Amino acid sequence: MTQTLTNKPAAMSAASKKVVRSFLDSNVFLKPEELSNYFSEHFVMKWHASSGYRNYDFKEYQRLCEFTSNSYTSLRASISNIISEKEDVAVRFTVYVKTIENPTEEIPIGYFISIFKVSYGKIVEINQSSHPKE
Repeated sequence: MTQTLTNKPAAMSAASKKVVRSFLDSNVFLKPEELSNYFSEHFVMKWHASSGYRNYDFKEYQRLCEFTSNSYTSLRASISNIISEKEDVAVRFTVYVKTIENPTEEIPIGYFISIFKVSYGKIVEINQSSHPKE
């Protein structure tokens, strides 16, 4: 008798990682109207930043992205580590920007460690810790 093994947790893990990587590689911070492509409408973010603790829901996070889009000509995340288990994805990354004032120079603005929870192909929660480049 042969036993068939399914690898559903690994497939779920890979799919969740793909969603998060796609979000981090996107231009959503420069095009906030695309946020719903990656985030559930029930999204929540818990962010421990050097300036204090913040909570965001979908609409508040969208406003943050809109504010960001007014300050930078480009923004990219450089991922140094990404691991996943089922619907949870942990990522360590650096965010680099080009400012409107100096569009030819890319500078790091912060270092992040985030745990994303993905459900049905959308990000539903982020627990994040960050500190500025200094």
